[in-house]
Amino acid sequence: MAESRSSRAVVLRWRSYGESDKIATLLTEDAGKLTGIAKGAKNSRRRFANSLEPLARVRVHFRQKPGAGLAFLESCELLAATAPFCEPARFAYGSYVAELTDRMTVEEDPAHNLYGLLEQALEALERGPATTALLRAFELQLLTGAGFEPQLDGCNRCRRPWQDDERAWIATHHGTVACDACRSAEDATEPVSGTVLRCLEALKSLPLADCREATLGSSAADAGILTGRLLALHLARPLQSVKLIEQLGRTSQSRAG
Repeated sequence: MAESRSSRAVVLRWRSYGESDKIATLLTEDAGKLTGIAKGAKNSRRRFANSLEPLARVRVHFRQKPGAGLAFLESCELLAATAPFCEPARFAYGSYVAELTDRMTVEEDPAHNLYGLLEQALEALERGPATTALLRAFELQLLTGAGFEPQLDGCNRCRRPWQDDERAWIATHHGTVACDACRSAEDATEPVSGTVLRCLEALKSLPLADCREATLGSSAADAGILTGRLLALHLARPLQSVKLIEQLGRTSQSRAG
């Protein structure tokens, strides 16, 4: 029998299995992304009480045999409740950072830095509304932690730093950026300003706790488009949470009108 282990974790998602069981996927601090079966979790008032809901921060106790597809979840202790995410906007953005982390990670990868990043993002969302700079910083730091760090500080070919008013070009199929002189005629490219690239480069190393005070100003919309393109290179399908965020935006606009 495999040795019992424990780790802090964030619950990413779960689904029903049979009449009383759940299969849950968690991002753990010590074992990376983990999917396991929780026997009797639907009826448990002790081993899994309120601890397998998405966005819950828990300490999970589990066993996993080498090569086994599923771990056996023995119990979960709730460390931080999901009550702050009952508010629709916080739930939508919390779901976004969790779903994006889920899609950018694989099973059995330690991902120590990504667990910490997700925990910081959830804590920031608990303290206040999502801001553009916070979301862009999370996206860029997630790409970096997953091994897909975008090089935005200068032309990826000649390495010359960007000037604020310079026009650069992003290759839509592989996400590299180039100056006018180095732009390849063989690549499909779209223009992006040096100002946007320099703003995003700064967010890559800024602690998430400090990002709420950061501002992207007039670059905010273009920054969101650019990080969206970078993420799309590694996502096989659209995120469900993005649809929820868009729906909330439409609802807010209709109420304002």
